[in-house]
Amino acid sequence: MIASFALSPAAAKRLIARGLINEPIFRHAYTTGKLIISVGTTNSYIAHELGLINASEQRLFAAGVVTKGLPCVAAENRLPHICLEKGQRVEGDWVEFLNGFGRDDVFIKGANAFDANGNAAVLMANPQGGTAGAAWGVLASRGSKVLIPVGHEKMIPSCQAATKVMGIERVDNSLGLRCGLAVLPVGQIYTEINALHALFGVDATIVSAGGVDGSEGSIMVAIEGEQQPVRAALTMARSLLKEKPLSVPKQSCNNCIMDFPCFFKQEE
Repeated sequence: MIASFALSPAAAKRLIARGLINEPIFRHAYTTGKLIISVGTTNSYIAHELGLINASEQRLFAAGVVTKGLPCVAAENRLPHICLEKGQRVEGDWVEFLNGFGRDDVFIKGANAFDANGNAAVLMANPQGGTAGAAWGVLASRGSKVLIPVGHEKMIPSCQAATKVMGIERVDNSLGLRCGLAVLPVGQIYTEINALHALFGVDATIVSAGGVDGSEGSIMVAIEGEQQPVRAALTMARSLLKEKPLSVPKQSCNNCIMDFPCFFKQEE
């Protein structure tokens, strides 16, 4: 049986979150090992599905965002990364917690872009590289697991090509925050396709993208499988129609972290 449906960016993030937390690699780390969920809009859905934050806190579980047409950083009252050991929350410095990682522990980091070659990339507004800059050396050297949840709204032609034209010091002017872009050297990309297979055992194909009137960034998905799981997937897709997009507060322009102004200065 074949069926099709559309997913808004918010619905896709909810789907990805539900699929990822049911993956064996995640369940093993969650129940017996260490796990870090880094801040990010897609990861906010993971934290919410696990009951670690409530719905109103999701908008605060973000770092860099594009909002109202501008790349910017989230407001100063944003939440920190979440550290878990055997399913229990661990307070303190996430970098120190990361130093205890082994090969079966899992770091979850969203991406700002990915391509058909299996590359994922993140924007970096921090001159020291932010979360990725602090984490990836440890993760690569330990051989720890990395999951990169990302929706097809963020698919671009080439992450490698994009890195060549980005950089805080390379970009001469910017409407919004200046950023670098780095390809993540290790990690498993996890998309809507993976989530649908994990939850329902169906094969999914992205067949189109785009939308209007609040559905911008949506994707059209065709799924194929036995009748019962396909119908179950359709039922979930219908329920996801009511998923509302996050409204993430951005940092005040007066408190901008950049040493040089962007081309935009909001009147506040």
